[in-house]
Amino acid sequence: MAKCPRYQDNASCTAGSAGNKICMHCDHNSAGFTPAPAVIPAVPYIKTSNEDRIKAAMDKILKIFESDNLEIITRAVFKVPEGAAYAKPSDNWSFLNRIMMLIEDTEDARGFNQWKDAGRQVMKGSKAIYIFAPMMKKIEDEKAGEEKHILYGFKAVPVFRYEDTEGKNIPEAPKFNLEIPASFQGIISELGLTIKTVAFNGGFYGYYSSSKKVIALCTPEIKTFLHELSHAVDDKLMNGKLKGGQHNDQEVVAEFSGAVIGCMMGHKIPLGNCKQYIEGYSFRELLHNLNRCEKVIKFIMDRTTTAPYILAPSCPSQAAEAAT
Repeated sequence: MAKCPRYQDNASCTAGSAGNKICMHCDHNSAGFTPAPAVIPAVPYIKTSNEDRIKAAMDKILKIFESDNLEIITRAVFKVPEGAAYAKPSDNWSFLNRIMMLIEDTEDARGFNQWKDAGRQVMKGSKAIYIFAPMMKKIEDEKAGEEKHILYGFKAVPVFRYEDTEGKNIPEAPKFNLEIPASFQGIISELGLTIKTVAFNGGFYGYYSSSKKVIALCTPEIKTFLHELSHAVDDKLMNGKLKGGQHNDQEVVAEFSGAVIGCMMGHKIPLGNCKQYIEGYSFRELLHNLNRCEKVIKFIMDRTTTAPYILAPSCPSQAAEAAT
């Protein structure tokens, strides 16, 4: 019987059944025996945790603030009107989850079974995107002598984009008008506000006084007015509980809401210190303050938008800005 042509039956070759050589390095044994394959150690599967997905979501939101890409936010504000033929599950999601969906380049995302119920199937090989559902638990409130529900965390929920499904056609979503009029007199009267101008003293460009219901402006720039108006609306929605002075949560709500309203009017308003403020937020704080922003934006939008929902984007595109 011929020897292994490479290793000449040295220690690298081991005896096999019926005198055949089992060579781990070549297949030139005399009986044409195929050598046993080398054992490749398995790569351990590392499951992505909720914490990892929450961190990834926070990073994506921060990138929006870095790029001042407010068109995504303006689209997240709009929901399908009640009774419309086209109803999306995402209309019942939080503001943050709708933003996360739009970041993934889709305007409709649903769970596997939700697509199945709609007559569509998730295509093989498609990867899920993730939204976040609150996790609640009951605790006994000893002082009140009753049970109450508290939020103790968030669970990542997989959903799939419309673009990653196939099957039955679904009704087309209505198009939304992203442009609002520049008249705010109705809101000013409803909130009982007085608008006045004051001399610039180098300390501030404007302020809102909750006790006096006054917006004071040192500049004609629209961004300052919208910032202070957002403070006033936030104060109204919080039943007058806005605190005096500079507070991160209040400044995020005013700066973010004012910038989004400005975007709808066709103005490019930078997000200023928003990114710096939210970098230190927990996921719960981010969710809470974005929900506050949504309410402020909707309050203003509902009182200024009377035109039908027809697509008319007014936000300056990033591409157009880069070209100028």
